[in-house]
Amino acid sequence: MSALIKQLEIARRYGDLSDIAFHFAELLGRLDPTAGDPLRLAAALVSQRTGSGHVCVNLPDEADRRLLTSDNDLNITAPPLAEWMAVLKKSMVVTVSGEYRPLVLEPDGRLYLYRYWDWEKRLAEDLLVRARLPDLDIDDNALSQALTAVFPAGLGSSDQKVAAALSVFRPLSVITGGPGSGKTTTVVRTVALLQAVAGMPADAFTLAAPTGKAAARLREVFVQSVTLPGLENLQLPERTTTIHRLLGIHAADGNPVHDARNPLTCRVLVVDEASMIDLGLMVKLVEAMPRHARLILLGDRNQLASVEAGSVLEDICNGAQGLPEALAARLGRVTGVQDVSGATPGNAAPLAGSLAVLQDSWRYDRTSDIGRLASAVQAGDVSQTIDCLQNPVASATTLLPYEGQPGLARLLIERIVSGYSQCLSLAIAGAPAHRVFECYGELRVLCAHRSGISGVSGINRLIEQQLIKTGQIPAGVSWYPGRPVIILSNDYRLGLFNGDMGIALVDPNRPAQLAVYFPQPSGTYRTVWPGRLPAHDTVYAMTVHKSQGSEFGRSVLVLPERPSPVLSRELIYTALSRAVHALEIWGSQDILSLAVSQQARRKSGLQHRLQ
Repeated sequence: MSALIKQLEIARRYGDLSDIAFHFAELLGRLDPTAGDPLRLAAALVSQRTGSGHVCVNLPDEADRRLLTSDNDLNITAPPLAEWMAVLKKSMVVTVSGEYRPLVLEPDGRLYLYRYWDWEKRLAEDLLVRARLPDLDIDDNALSQALTAVFPAGLGSSDQKVAAALSVFRPLSVITGGPGSGKTTTVVRTVALLQAVAGMPADAFTLAAPTGKAAARLREVFVQSVTLPGLENLQLPERTTTIHRLLGIHAADGNPVHDARNPLTCRVLVVDEASMIDLGLMVKLVEAMPRHARLILLGDRNQLASVEAGSVLEDICNGAQGLPEALAARLGRVTGVQDVSGATPGNAAPLAGSLAVLQDSWRYDRTSDIGRLASAVQAGDVSQTIDCLQNPVASATTLLPYEGQPGLARLLIERIVSGYSQCLSLAIAGAPAHRVFECYGELRVLCAHRSGISGVSGINRLIEQQLIKTGQIPAGVSWYPGRPVIILSNDYRLGLFNGDMGIALVDPNRPAQLAVYFPQPSGTYRTVWPGRLPAHDTVYAMTVHKSQGSEFGRSVLVLPERPSPVLSRELIYTALSRAVHALEIWGSQDILSLAVSQQARRKSGLQHRLQ
């Protein structure tokens, strides 16, 4: 056994290295013994980092550094870059030209697991091809008149008009903006424009999102929009679905029914909450789209990236910076907006002109409590963040410290339990499903971690204990009216996916039994018997990651008591952007300051490939 493997074993024992990363390093070391410890360390590193959401490892950032352990007694140090690269280039398990081998090394030092290199390369190639397709050939005067009709005077910002016009022109467009910036209403108006100036029927459009909850909200916005001025003639798209259901992903192997050989039939695909889409799912999605189809992505680039590997939306946005002068001039003519922002002389980047950024928030302006806090967090301004939360005039944002489990229990009793008691009372009384869902939508506890006293498991346990003490739920019973649950794994047969949320209510067809209700994109609910559910958990509290795509009247973010690698300004921003009216952060000022000062930047080569 090599000296490095012994040290990796200790790092694994201390939890600094995953089992799969350790065994992968051991395996590659056996496959190519001549490459020695430089190969083993590279294998362990890339496997560990991919499991943490990175697509690749940038070896120049890691060379000559201590890696993979927080134990001061261990010394796992990377070799110098030139030596490391030379060993890997000669290894029989590493390719530098794209053959099928376990590891792929790029000339600039990016090291990949083959699968992720292949996904990234395919996605970049597909997006570049789409971005180079010709713009929609329409009459600018007709579009200008349609814009005036769809955006009546006083409705919508200039950014929204530009974003809608750009999405009409371009075969690939991305609309990004913060919470309440009007991303979804902008794309509703874009659909109305395409129907008006391009004659596209309702069945030409498909609406999709990563989760059932997000898909249902997307459909809801479209349904409500037909009552808005300028949208009276909007024909509602017939299909709203999750991405997994749209692609027909198989339960057995995860392969989709729809791919390049069996493409989707839509002419326009609108995808909401794109920040939640990981690299593997995004490449399946774009490859299933026919070349003539238009792709419109919506999302907040400043939110946390997907749970799985990749930060696809952020990479695409970074690769699409700038706006060619000719396109900027055309957008100015059709929208009437003077000095369209982003124009870049001589910009030849393939994706330039595919990005629209919405600056204004309709949910709360920048001078509101949450708006000022969001700006401070995004900027990484620790002192301004603390000032926003400690300002006695700021009633919508609060920082509350706690000490250990007793402190958490006290805050939960004082500030949380009564809200959930109201939801349970509605469920017990047999209120309609939409009323119970609305009640739970008014409050949610968010956590940075899944485990620990300040994590999802600990908080859910404390809340249930208090609800049992107050008689709201029975002791020793797993299922009760009003129990909120979240799905933890995909079940393609049932059509339930990781992150879907439901509530247990009395089954109207079997009054003595419970069924779990899940909202559908159509606005209805489907019911599933509790015994048929895939892996699931109670969800009085949920991780910030799982909360993406949801909105709550009041959000409570519980921070851990000790520093953690998951803490970042993106996590804080994502949590606060879930809140519509009020946000509470429970934790110490020191931990919050640490989080705001750290950025969750994932290693990837997608932006590089797109440019």
